[in-house]
Amino acid sequence: MIHTVHPEFIKMIADAAKAPSGHNTQPWKFSIEANRIILEPDFSRRLAVVDADDHALYISLGCALENLILSAKAHEFSPTVSFNFQNGKDNISVDLIKSSGEKKDLLYDYINSRQSTRNEYSQQSIEQSKLNQLKSQAVQDSVEVLFFTNKEQINQLASFIIEGSNRQFSNRHFVNELVSWFRFSKQTAQEKGDGIWTSSMGLPAMPGFIGNIVMKHFVSAGSEAKRWRKLIDKTAGFALFIAQENTKTNWITLGQSFQRFGLKATELNIMHAHVNMPCEEIEVRKKMIEQYQLGTRQPLLLIRFGYSGKMPCSFRRNTESVIAQVFV
Repeated sequence: MIHTVHPEFIKMIADAAKAPSGHNTQPWKFSIEANRIILEPDFSRRLAVVDADDHALYISLGCALENLILSAKAHEFSPTVSFNFQNGKDNISVDLIKSSGEKKDLLYDYINSRQSTRNEYSQQSIEQSKLNQLKSQAVQDSVEVLFFTNKEQINQLASFIIEGSNRQFSNRHFVNELVSWFRFSKQTAQEKGDGIWTSSMGLPAMPGFIGNIVMKHFVSAGSEAKRWRKLIDKTAGFALFIAQENTKTNWITLGQSFQRFGLKATELNIMHAHVNMPCEEIEVRKKMIEQYQLGTRQPLLLIRFGYSGKMPCSFRRNTESVIAQVFV
């Protein structure tokens, strides 16, 4: 059935599905309907512990949506986006009209090479001109982004990161959920096509049962705090993405903002990765809101960035597996 669809639509979905998501769960599915691609949340892949309100899931949908828009324009289609949140069947419709006048956004060229790079970065600072380019891509009407690039700012932020990490790694439900998405060998990572391949974190390959024992019995809040302090010390900067309102529309828009940031960072040879613990832990998030005088605005995504070499990439499911329905 998929082979009867215009091949450019399949390519757009393949590009969209290269977006980042929490624990690389890839919580999305796509349908094709005449001249429309529909993006829906896949709640079977939600993170019930760490993302109880699904805000991170919808941020991931925003990342996928931005990739889809970029791909549509690169293939000379004009996209019109509609959000549909009603009757418990949320979806995002992207109507596509062929348009030879549609201009390609050069960020499209970095969809395949963008990755979440989870290793230790160098301490080299980011040039102001590059920071300005990152800011220009990240900020949107309903999205504010705070950048932390000097030692004093980063040290203050570090206390929230460590508190969030401590809370999470003291919660066995969080640890169990995290470990369920770890892929301890390349073979398992390839077969599953999702989750975090531990090599992408710089960890050695090991059988799954040994990996589970190590993670659940030898990794502690204290050892994670020590690891994060080392990572923080080697990070050039952090970007805190803030939604104007705590709504699904704002979550998706924030995801689009983050995706453009990530693609621009890739273009500039700047690595990035999630540091989302203080945003995920509600009590820590409240402290950040107070510290940075955010009022009703919500800090929902924290990203570290800096210079580094590439790491192995986690794997993705094949395109056919994320296409739920085709109506032609």
